[in-house]
Amino acid sequence: MAIRRRMIALLVLAALPQSAQADWPFWANDGVRRGTREYYETKAADPPGARQHYKAGKFWPVEPRPTGPSQTFIHKYHHTHYWPQPYVCLDRENTHAILNSQVSNGWIDATTMYDYHFDAATGELNSHGQHHLAWIVTHVPAEYRQVNLAQGIDPIINSERVRSVEQYLTRLPGADRSLIVQMRVSDPNGRPAGEVQRIFKAAQENAPPPILSKLTAGDEGNTN
Repeated sequence: MAIRRRMIALLVLAALPQSAQADWPFWANDGVRRGTREYYETKAADPPGARQHYKAGKFWPVEPRPTGPSQTFIHKYHHTHYWPQPYVCLDRENTHAILNSQVSNGWIDATTMYDYHFDAATGELNSHGQHHLAWIVTHVPAEYRQVNLAQGIDPIINSERVRSVEQYLTRLPGADRSLIVQMRVSDPNGRPAGEVQRIFKAAQENAPPPILSKLTAGDEGNTN
C-alpha cells in the first residue's frame, strides 16, 4: 500500500509542468537554488546595510540607500567581521596618492634653481648656486634627484645657465654624470638669503636711536 502511494506521488510530480517550482526555502527569485555555491556567488556583490523602501508615498529612509533584497546572513557576518575592510582601501589609496603628489611637488620646488642662483650678467653659478647644487647632489633622495632650472624669457641666458650647471656637475665629487637638468616654468616662493640679510641690515641702520624721557620731580623716587 505504501509503495503504491509513493508511485502515485511520483507520477503526479512528473505530470506537473516544469515551471511549477517551490519557492523559499528551496529556490530564489532568480531561479538559483538557495544555499548552493552559485546562489552565494550571485549575492556576493550585494551592498551591505539597510534597504530603502517606498511606502505611503515616502522613501524609508530618506537618504539614498540600496534597494532590493537584503544580504544573506553569511554575507552580513562577513561584512561585520572584516569591517572597515575593504571600504577603507580606496580611501587609503587616495590619501597616499595626494600625499605622494605633495611630496613630489615639494622636492621639485626644492631642487629648482632660480635667478638668484646665477650671475645676472654672465649666467654662471654664483656661490649660492654652487652650494645649492652640491646639496642636491649629496642630500636629495635618488628618486627625486634632478636639477630644475626656472625658465626665463631669454633663451640665450637659459642655455648659459644649463651649460654652467652641467660644467659644475663634472667638478663635483661623487656627482652622477647622468643627472637630469631640465627647465621648468616656476617663480621663487621666498626671497634669497642675501636680500633678506640686506633688509634686516637696513632696518637696523635706519632705526632711530633710543630716547630717554626726562624725569619729573614726582618721578625721582620711582626709578625702579
